[in-house]
Amino acid sequence: MLGGGNPVGGGNPAGTGSVINYVGNHAYVHSGIVAVQTSETVMAKFETQNAYIDAIIQFHYALNSSSDDAEYIIKINNETVVKYYATHSATDSTPDNEIYLILPPYSKIEFTSTMQGGSARDNTVTMRGRVYA
Repeated sequence: MLGGGNPVGGGNPAGTGSVINYVGNHAYVHSGIVAVQTSETVMAKFETQNAYIDAIIQFHYALNSSSDDAEYIIKINNETVVKYYATHSATDSTPDNEIYLILPPYSKIEFTSTMQGGSARDNTVTMRGRVYA
């Protein structure tokens, strides 16, 4: 399915980073803290391998002391497939979202965000999925 060798692959399979990691028939991305700017900021960017991924993606607002809003975008092969605007309050640190997507094989995937307030704010994005040959 994904080739032989070590069943864990990717840029940093034990921690955070902007690339995809594979463990057996699962894939995941944990961006870690990203200072999202008032211009479009890449939170994670990777290419899928020779299988498709049934993915669940969630963006997280990592700073709960601000009421700045954010725009989140998911792109597949440089085309926007999901774009939404999240309104944040000082008591809400995670937007209500769980995005279900099929990520095709051999595709370029990009998760981005733009803050709608006056300065950069910390955000994260996570993805987990099942890999199918």
